[in-house]
Amino acid sequence: MGFSHTRKKNQQKPLLQVALDLEILDDALAIAKQVAPFVDILEAGTPLIKSEGVRAIRTLKETHPNKLVCADLKTTDAGYLETRMAAKAKADIITVLADAYNNTIEEALRAAHEFHVEIMADLIVSRKPSKRLADLININYKGTKVHYALVHSGLDIQASRRAPLSELESVIHLQDRPRLAIAGGIRVTDISKLLTYPLDIIIIGGGITRAKNPKIAAEKIRKVIYKDSR
Repeated sequence: MGFSHTRKKNQQKPLLQVALDLEILDDALAIAKQVAPFVDILEAGTPLIKSEGVRAIRTLKETHPNKLVCADLKTTDAGYLETRMAAKAKADIITVLADAYNNTIEEALRAAHEFHVEIMADLIVSRKPSKRLADLININYKGTKVHYALVHSGLDIQASRRAPLSELESVIHLQDRPRLAIAGGIRVTDISKLLTYPLDIIIIGGGITRAKNPKIAAEKIRKVIYKDSR
């Protein structure tokens, strides 16, 4: 029997992650405070980390100790070093580029194994996501494998496609694949469709952070996830 992407009624609902892709930490903290009751994961976005450094990761965790914190490093090199830095700053999930060298992925997994964090491989620049993910399945460090694969439409190409469903369709059938996350121009109206797929994390940035009222936007999305996944 072929693998079906249809979500079973008793399947655990996906986690909601907010991408805090801002430049100023105080702005990110203000939004995080508003939306924290409705999200599961707070993401220190790549622009935020580049602007404010790893203290952005640490501060998010200190102010919201009961939330998972994702450090969106998109690591392309120095896999062990960058993963270790984020782990020491109390990140729970750390992103690496899926198309980084295999050695870099393995080094990130070495740090993940040592510091007990999870690795998310971001397929944002992969020309052939299913092929690359199939390769990543075989990479491990002492049994630690990539924990999540992120199917991702980058900000600069979202005008041409709101959600990366074609890439998602190409990877869901892979055997022994990591858990799946999705990001890229997702709006509240997309949630019901996404919930028919076997997703573990739904990541929303501007749909929450650029909303007139981020708290109301996050609450609305949360209600849709709970209602449609029961």
